[in-house]
Order: sequence, then structure tokens, then C-alpha cells
Amino acid sequence: MKAAEDAGAVLIYRVNSYGGYLDAAFSIGDAIYGSKAITVAYVESKALSAGTLIVLPADIVVAQKGSVLGAMQPVLVNPITGEVTFVNESKIVEPVLGKARIYAEHSGRNASLVEEMVLRAKVVDSSTALKQRLVDYEVAGFDEFLSILQQGLRVEKGGVVYELRIKPDLVRPFSCSLRSRTLSLLSNAYLSNILISIGVLATIFALVSGKLAVLPMAVAIMLLGLVGAGINPNVVSLILITLGTVLLALELFVIPGFGIIGVSGVVLLTLGFALLPAYIPTGVAPTEEYVNALRAFIVGTSVVLGGFFGLVLFKVVEARRKRPVTYSPEGKLGVAMDELEPGKVGFVKIEGEVWRAVSSERVGAGEEVVVVKMRDDGVLVVKKKA
Repeated sequence: MKAAEDAGAVLIYRVNSYGGYLDAAFSIGDAIYGSKAITVAYVESKALSAGTLIVLPADIVVAQKGSVLGAMQPVLVNPITGEVTFVNESKIVEPVLGKARIYAEHSGRNASLVEEMVLRAKVVDSSTALKQRLVDYEVAGFDEFLSILQQGLRVEKGGVVYELRIKPDLVRPFSCSLRSRTLSLLSNAYLSNILISIGVLATIFALVSGKLAVLPMAVAIMLLGLVGAGINPNVVSLILITLGTVLLALELFVIPGFGIIGVSGVVLLTLGFALLPAYIPTGVAPTEEYVNALRAFIVGTSVVLGGFFGLVLFKVVEARRKRPVTYSPEGKLGVAMDELEPGKVGFVKIEGEVWRAVSSERVGAGEEVVVVKMRDDGVLVVKKKA
């Protein structure tokens, strides 16, 4: 939206959704309602519930043939069981109805049909939506939609009439941020339930067995599951970053060596910054540029430290897998440092090291010797080199 407004461009957003959270729908709908840029909504297959709500305020709505819209009656979804309960409470229904009316009247759409979609969960197909003035065009596909945008559509925005002649090669695609994709994945009810279950069981295991080193990862998994259950991801991001920083500091400055604490710290930092909001209001909060620079620094540091710790871990595992090697001087060549006589202990030099040695024959100082064996007391048994 911001990029379109700054460039004086048209914003096209493609919708293919069963719906979502009410606060997110209001945020998106309000942004489109107050946009300075011309907005065009393209309904691919479905725009149901909150999906319809974010389509209504667009300046132009285009529906792909066979798509459906409506079913805006609010529902409550149990994140544990997945059970859906329709909401008829006026304190919830009336705000949704009020927003839907505002959005529909803003763009000249059929407010009566919109009311039925909220109060009775009515659903219409693309052809009916076109006849009843809910959408402006019905097309066979996205290519036909782009061809319509080249025909000089007239759109009134802020008291100014614009004529759209948009060539397909001028369309610039945008994709979701890493944070949006992560939140979308975590919002899956099944995945959320699995993560919460694993996190709870792992926490119990860590506390009962006394293996507290795995406790941070167990808590992190449980927190990620709670994001899908509706916990504010900004709070989860702050907790993960704080916990990851503490673990990494412990690994680097307190706990000798390398282990699961350091790995957990790197993982938690990475997850925390993946969930950090991409856009933060200026003023009391840091600027967007500062946050982006900080994120890049932390992610870069996490990658470097993660790679370093991974290499150290690989070397440790490799070393532990090697069989122990016992050094034995048997068969080595050396030189007698003084005269050796039978029954008398002297000294020899073997590969630069000085050893005590005995011989069953007389060996003169400076003569070369061969080590026959090493006794239990560490004294070498040698003989003259043949």
C-alpha cells in the first residue's frame, strides 16, 4: 500500500481466502478504505467471511468466473478442537455489520446484500454478485482482467477522475514478508495443536528427568503453538529474542565448551526476529530503518554463530567417533645417551624424547638402539641396532 501510494500507482490485491481474524480484517479493510492509491481487488476462487470484508472497500472489484463471496457472519473457533460456533451476540455482529456497510457505501456496492451476508451468512457466486452490484466485473481469468485494465477504465478517487490504461508489463508483483508467511503457517489449527502438545510434553519431560538444557526449546515450541491459538506474536517475538540472548550469553561466557544451550540460543533468536513486526510506528518506537538494520545484524550474527557452532559440533562428533590410539615406542630407533650395561638403568633418546632404558647386552654411549618393548614401569628394553 505504501509503495503504491509513494509511486502514484494502482494497488491490485488478489484474494483467495476462507477468512481470518476479525482484527486483521478491520486493519486491512481500513487501510484500503483510507488509501490514497486506487485499489483493485481480484477474487480468484473465494472471498468468504473476512475475505469479503477486505474486498468491499476497493475502488474496483473483479471476480473470476465461478468464484464465491459472502458468509460474513462472525464465528468463534476453538483452537484445540477446531469446533466452530456462530456468533449472534449484537456486540460482535453490529460492529461487523457497521464496518461492512461503511465499506460497501464507500465504493457504491449493494449494502442490502452485504447485510444479508453478515446476518444470515448468505453466499453468492460471481455472476449473481455482478448482477446485484457487489462486484464490478466478472472475468474468465487473470489475463482477461489485465486486458480490462488497458481499456481506459474511469475511476473517481478523492474528487479526481482517473482513466486507467495499465499495460501488463507494468505490473510489479509483491510477495508476503517472512513474518507474514511464518504467521500464516503457525495459524493453522492442526499445526498449532501439535506444537502446543509437543511443547507441553517436552516441558514435563525436562522437569521430571532433570534435563533442563532442553527446557528453553520446549518453551519455544509451546510459544509458537500459542501464536496460532491467538497469542500476540509481538509478545512471543520479544520473549524468544530475550531468552535466546540469555542462552547465547551463557554459552559464550559462563558454560565452558559447546552444547545444546548455544544451539537453542541461536534458534530462539532466529525465530524471534522472524516474528518481529516488519513495520513499527515511528515516535516512541524505533524507526523502520533502525528495526530493519537491527534485524539484519541479528540474523547475520545468528547465521555466523550458528555456522560456527555447527562446525564445532561436527568436529566434536567426529572426534568422539574415532577409536582411541595408544602410543607405543616399540620398534622405534634411538640413540643411547650413556653407556648401558646388563642390569643397569640408563637413558636413551627416542624420536627426540628421553626415556629410561635397560639392555641385556653392553651398549656404548652414542650407539644406535632398537626398542624391544616397554615394561609396566615405563622403562624401555632396548638392544643394539643390527
